[in-house]
Amino acid sequence: MVSLSYGKLAAVHIDPVEKKPLYHFQPGSQTFSIGTAGCNLHCKNCQNHHISQVSPDSAEFVEASPAQLVDKAVKSGCTSISYTYNEPTVFFEFMLETAKLAHEHGLRNIMVSNGYISPEALQMLIPYLDAANIDLKSFNDSTYRKLCSASLEPVLQTLQTLLKAGVWLEITHLIIPGYTDDEAETQSMCRWLFENGFAETPLHFSRFFPAYQLTQVEATSVEVVLHAVEIAKEAGIQYVYAGNLHQVSQTTQCHQCGELIIERKSYQITPKDNFNGICPACGAAIPGVW
Repeated sequence: MVSLSYGKLAAVHIDPVEKKPLYHFQPGSQTFSIGTAGCNLHCKNCQNHHISQVSPDSAEFVEASPAQLVDKAVKSGCTSISYTYNEPTVFFEFMLETAKLAHEHGLRNIMVSNGYISPEALQMLIPYLDAANIDLKSFNDSTYRKLCSASLEPVLQTLQTLLKAGVWLEITHLIIPGYTDDEAETQSMCRWLFENGFAETPLHFSRFFPAYQLTQVEATSVEVVLHAVEIAKEAGIQYVYAGNLHQVSQTTQCHQCGELIIERKSYQITPKDNFNGICPACGAAIPGVW
């Protein structure tokens, strides 16, 4: 078997780490972000379908070796490399080799993924993986099959494996009208997360906008997203964000006393003076990589 996407970068950008989104991992830092073409899912709502739903040979790309990529990341002043834009699992070999070199040069590695990866491959990657944002696309297996041509259980296994391994983890859930906006399912998802040890794992609810094969579906209302945030908080999730609603406050507050820790406006952040992972008001440890 041959990896058609190896070293063929369809997207290369320097992004704020908050764009991944990661709100509790090196906030305010820049991450060297790369992606190739192709995906192992076929989501009807994909916003990057121009690279994810095509073969690596048919997309425009620039070629780079892992060594060249790490060198560019170091020279750019970024503190990490993010494997993102399309599903990193489809360029696993390139990601793994790059991640190993990145650690040797003091860079951290971030995977932005749908979580649909074999346990064996994940275990190979984990020693070099510092953070991940996983899309939990639905909490209903039939919806997963209908929306993404995938299934739920492998994603839940990935979440549990990353949590157990100590990889910093954040979760994104996109709310799509008619697909993933059922209140009872949102409650079930948040309850499962709480009961399985994810109370301290930041959860991002994102608003859907018409894209790809779901252009006929209306954008999610702001009210539905904010209601999901409240459901998650009531279930015991300590850090919940309305991810792509820049008109809504994205502040991080201490889960114990409510003290303002980080103020965000779009991707600009203002952390509490001398914040080092400990709430200055009550002394509680704020989960994250600071």
